Amino acid sequence: KCPTCRGAIGSTAPSYAMRNIIDALPVSCAHAPRGCEEKVKRGDLETHAATCSFAEVTCTHAGCGATMERRNLKAHVAKCEWGLVMCRCGERVPRGKLEKHKAEECMKRMVECETCGTKRKAEASEEHGSGTARIGR
Repeated sequence: KCPTCRGAIGSTAPSYAMRNIIDALPVSCAHAPRGCEEKVKRGDLETHAATCSFAEVTCTHAGCGATMERRNLKAHVAKCEWGLVMCRCGERVPRGKLEKHKAEECMKRMVECETCGTKRKAEASEEHGSGTARIGR
């Protein structure tokens, strides 16, 4: 029914002209409560939301799952405990597990031979233990 005269409306087809007028109206971003002050055309709202600095996003590192505003993501990713860093042995390890890796798993760590007490890199300890390594004394 027509809101003015309450008569029947003849067509239910969408009015593209009216849609264009409505889509051109300025509206606030859905993230305005978080601080976004952008006024965008209603028709561009979806595009803006995909890049809005105040939108909530999840850390990109597998295992993390932390959520923050998009504007804080870069700083978080740079120090995230789940971000992969290169160990001196060439292995990529989560930042938060690097110290444990260096102390317990890294093939470049120094280990002591249980037989003779000499210290050498873990990567050479297997060869040393087999008696094939040259031991300089």
